Amino acid sequence: MSDCSPDRRSFPVERYPDPVCTYAIVDGEPVVCSVNTAFESTLGAVETDVSVRDALDTLGVAVEGVDDVADALADGTDFTAMLETGDATGRRYPVRTVPPEEGDPGVVVFTEPAGDELGIDHVASVVSHDLRNPLDVAKARLEAGRELGGDEHFEHVAQAHERMERIIQDVLTLARGDDVVNPSEPVDLGAVAECAWETVDTEGATLAVADDLPTAVADTDRVTRLFENLFRNSVEHGGTTVNITVGRREDGFYVADDGPGIPDDERGQVFDPGYSSDDHGTGLGLAIVARIADCHGWSVEATDSDSGGARIEVRGVDPAT
Repeated sequence: MSDCSPDRRSFPVERYPDPVCTYAIVDGEPVVCSVNTAFESTLGAVETDVSVRDALDTLGVAVEGVDDVADALADGTDFTAMLETGDATGRRYPVRTVPPEEGDPGVVVFTEPAGDELGIDHVASVVSHDLRNPLDVAKARLEAGRELGGDEHFEHVAQAHERMERIIQDVLTLARGDDVVNPSEPVDLGAVAECAWETVDTEGATLAVADDLPTAVADTDRVTRLFENLFRNSVEHGGTTVNITVGRREDGFYVADDGPGIPDDERGQVFDPGYSSDDHGTGLGLAIVARIADCHGWSVEATDSDSGGARIEVRGVDPAT
C-alpha cells in the first residue's frame, strides 16, 4: 500500500502548472492524497482520503478510454477525462498517470484540454487544401480575364481572395483567440445578424430575426463572423431552401433551422477544430463560433430546434447597459 505522508511526496505538485492529483492505493482503491492549486481552480476542490473515482464523480468529470479508473491508476494507464461545463462541448483533458512506487503516491496529470488548439496536421490540411482551391480559382480567372477581358472574371478573383482571407482569419482566431477579439462597444445583435446574412451565399434559404435580440458589449467584426459561420453551417447541412431563425433566449440568443439537425452522438464534437461531417468541409466553422463566443465570455451548445433541425444556443450574453 502506498503512503500519502507529506515527507514521501517527492513530486513538486504545487510547482506544476497543470492540474495534478496524487493518490495512494488503499485496499485496492485509489484515494486522493493531495491536489495542487491548478487542479482546484480548473476542476474544483476535493477532499483528501476519498476515492479518486468518487472525487471525479463529484466534480462532474467522466472518464473515457478505460473500463475502470481504479485499474487505470493502479497500472499507470493514460486516459481521457471529460469535464462537464454546462454546455454540449465539455472539456476533454488527456490524462497522464504515474502509478505508486516504493511508497511514493501515484500522480495524475490533467494536460492541456484536447481540441482547444488547432492541431498542426489540420493546419497543414487547411493551408494545403482549403487555401489551394480558391488560389487555383483566382489564378485561372486572372488568366482568363487577361486573355478574354470581362469584369466577371475579376469579380471571381476578388471572391477567391475573400475566401482565402476568411480562411486565414479563421485559423488566426483559433490560434490566437483573445488577440484578435476585442469586445469594446455596444453591438445590436439583431442588426449584426442581418448584415451577416447579406455576406453569405444563401441561395433560396430564408432568415427571420427576432425584434427583441439584446444589445451586448462585443467585437462587431467577430460577432459578424460568428453569425456568418452559423448561417453557412445551416445552409451547407440543411440545403438551399432551409429556413433559419435568430431568436432570443433568457441569457443570450440562438440560431435555429429546419434542416436535418445534428445527431445526438455528434453534438459534443461539432465545436472541435477539424471535426466535420462533410468530406469537403474544413471543420473550422463551428469551432470558430465556439472560440469567438468563449473570447466574449459566452458559451455555446448544440441542440434540437422546434422543427427537429439544428439549434445553436449562445449563452451568458449580458445586455449592454
